[in-house]
Amino acid sequence: MGKYSCEKCAKTFSQKSHYDKHLTRKNPCEIQTDKIKALIDKAVEEKLIELNKKLTSNNIENNFTINVTEQMTEQMTEQMTEQMDISKMSKLELMKKCKELGITKCSSKNKSQLLELITSKRSIHNISNNDINASVENNKMTLQTDVLPQSVVLLQSVVLLQSDCKIINYIDLCCGIGGFRVALENFQKKNTNFKFNCVLSADIKDDAIRTYNLNFNENNKKTDILDIDEIGSGFDLLCAGFPCQPFSSAGQKKGFDDDRGGIIFKIIDICKKYKPRVVILENVSNLIILENGKPLKKICDEFKNIDYFVSYKKLNATDFGVPQNRERVFIVCSLEKQIDLDKIEHVNPDNTLNSIIDHSAKYTDIETGFANKIMDLHSQTPLFGYKMQDKRGGQNNIHSWDIGVNGVLTMDERSLMNKIMTERRKKHWAEKKNIVWMDGMPLTLSEISTFVDDPNLKQMLDNLVAKNYLRLEKPKNLISGKRVYDETGELGYNICKGKLSFPITNILDPTATSPTLTATDSNKLAVIIDNTFIRKLNDNELKLLCGFPLSYKLPVDVDKYDLFGNMVIPNVVEGVLKCVF
Repeated sequence: MGKYSCEKCAKTFSQKSHYDKHLTRKNPCEIQTDKIKALIDKAVEEKLIELNKKLTSNNIENNFTINVTEQMTEQMTEQMTEQMDISKMSKLELMKKCKELGITKCSSKNKSQLLELITSKRSIHNISNNDINASVENNKMTLQTDVLPQSVVLLQSVVLLQSDCKIINYIDLCCGIGGFRVALENFQKKNTNFKFNCVLSADIKDDAIRTYNLNFNENNKKTDILDIDEIGSGFDLLCAGFPCQPFSSAGQKKGFDDDRGGIIFKIIDICKKYKPRVVILENVSNLIILENGKPLKKICDEFKNIDYFVSYKKLNATDFGVPQNRERVFIVCSLEKQIDLDKIEHVNPDNTLNSIIDHSAKYTDIETGFANKIMDLHSQTPLFGYKMQDKRGGQNNIHSWDIGVNGVLTMDERSLMNKIMTERRKKHWAEKKNIVWMDGMPLTLSEISTFVDDPNLKQMLDNLVAKNYLRLEKPKNLISGKRVYDETGELGYNICKGKLSFPITNILDPTATSPTLTATDSNKLAVIIDNTFIRKLNDNELKLLCGFPLSYKLPVDVDKYDLFGNMVIPNVVEGVLKCVF
């Protein structure tokens, strides 16, 4: 078997040089998944129709009718695709799959033996290919598959009876790119006694809904859920990752004073009118501590007032096999019982970024001059896990003056910048200026001279202003909840640039986890490859870092970093679903 495998066409190579040549050839290989799926869809439909005709000719139509539905075809296609996908798994992944299927004593097996074990285990759930009739007994239908050719092995596992399958209709509000939906589909594959059917999807962002439509083959329009008056179909489950900006550290934490904070009350109104059995909501973990938890208590009380049992818990994606430190609060409401979220199961909590970084993607997509400065410093001191920001310090932090982003500084000038960066945060300066303290205030020449004794101080400060490391500004005071310049204050020196002023904010450590992806800075997370290249996260890395499959599609003209900074991580949702269903 080939040592190197192309992710697009699955072709294998025994020599790396042949593999590299394949990746860089003039006419790129084509992704085969869609072609295979189309062929499977066609074959399944043809054979089901053929089976239906044969059964009808045998006078079985008086007992039951086989409905060749799109849902059946889709489900069976997914099962066949899953069978194909396991052949591409590593030995470690196959061992994990064995554990999921309850297969024991497999640690000593090689990859081929593991594949045989998994295939054999799955065949238990399939109907024997040697049986030869179709019967109806106690409303249960059994199909025997010798009427079909061996090429469509998929039909062995038909048919799931509606009477044995719980059909759950749901609506996906503030759906984003479909984190809840991916989770529900994953849960359904592992729990075949459930069938989840989405009856409404809504999001106000055009890029998000276009991406959602592309992946779930729908034609939803951009929708503000505040404009939803009627929901035509009944539904049992409501999912919503309602807007987090009103409660987020990355936002202004206005809570319900932000117009977007009112969306939660629209969701509550929908639940009051339609009474879905279960409601699953997701938001930033700050919701727990904002205003001492008052907004969260208000939300919980509103649901309790319309007869729901309410539970909530802060969950971190790192506990569910995703190497992203993303804490979110999940609120689960049920009409039937209290959901115990303390019983939630963690999965592969020790996963690191090494599992998602594409080390074969060797290029630099950051501005050349800046990238060269970073890599020069990296050659002296490994920068894995470092941050890039001027207004904070710390051992693992890079300042722009450390690498001469705006021009090289003397040692004394760099020392001066470090002292100003620290001093400007101290509270006694606010008292002296008669303003409400803020984290970073401009300091005057006389104030700086109290902690820097240098005859060239004024000259150094002027040079730092000229090179845009410092700027002259008046202090800001807090007026009616907003920061405004105090025009009576004296001009002082303050640091120019915040963390978003640079091409990168973090250099990821492959042996650790990623910080939380946000819409504002996920495009500034960088990886260093082979100690030579520095680049942003690519499409596949973003997908895996957020728990989405590699098969997930992205339109070419969307802001992918914004989309993945706002999504719900499917792995965490799936953990919640296990507690609910």
